[in-house]
Amino acid sequence: MKKILTTIAFVNVIFGCETIWNNGPTQLLRDIFKITETSGVEQLETAVEQSKFKWVRPKELELWHVYSVLNRPQRMALTKIIKHSDLAKEKLPQKQHYDAVVVLGAATSRARVRVEFLIKLYKMGITWDKVYLLGSTRDLRTGKGTDQQMAQTLGNNGIAPTEIEMVKYTWQEIQMPESLRDIPVQPIQAGERADGNRAELEDTLAELLKVAGDIQGKNFLFIANNPYICFLDAEAKRVLEKSGVNVETVGEEMKAEPMENVLDAVVKCLINMQRA
Repeated sequence: MKKILTTIAFVNVIFGCETIWNNGPTQLLRDIFKITETSGVEQLETAVEQSKFKWVRPKELELWHVYSVLNRPQRMALTKIIKHSDLAKEKLPQKQHYDAVVVLGAATSRARVRVEFLIKLYKMGITWDKVYLLGSTRDLRTGKGTDQQMAQTLGNNGIAPTEIEMVKYTWQEIQMPESLRDIPVQPIQAGERADGNRAELEDTLAELLKVAGDIQGKNFLFIANNPYICFLDAEAKRVLEKSGVNVETVGEEMKAEPMENVLDAVVKCLINMQRA
């Protein structure tokens, strides 16, 4: 086990927003700006302004909605550099033990991938004292594919078809070691925002802070998946490190993600760095 963990720590050095901004723009970010014909990369303020204007996903659209901000040559060139970057690679933990693991809510298929990744880590010998399952009251019936299927499954079982109920159901139904099931699990739900929009990560993190008790100096391992690790890590750190929590975010490698979702993740990473 010691040999495995040493390898993990050596391989996974830069996976947060340092992937795109490390005391200035990284070569990866410069390449992204060049391919997308976007200016202002050298200063964080202008990089945020220009990328937010050109790449950010419209508020009314979710990750599964199809939209395009790239032409074919741009998409091909961007795909080529992204698939070899840290935005696409698997990230593994750098510690052997954590005070808590936090599974971040998402669309049904992505949430299942995150739970499966947590199980993988447990089988590798990574340990923790508690599991938090984060999710919102987003209606799965507004989603597509596996969200729609899960909504029907939950409805057939008399369960509200919401994101948090899906995460809880996935946790209960997925096969895992019994010793993992013995670890305390606590769901954390965030409702709609005052403007009627669904909750975002910062809303669920605010709820987590309300119920987690004294977490000063605790080590929390967040489970996501790429290409979203960079900005989810930045946002979790921005919210939780004010309370003295040590945040680390890990997850599975990027699968078939639209390049627009990658660009949106890069924008949000830059925004969180600016707000830090």
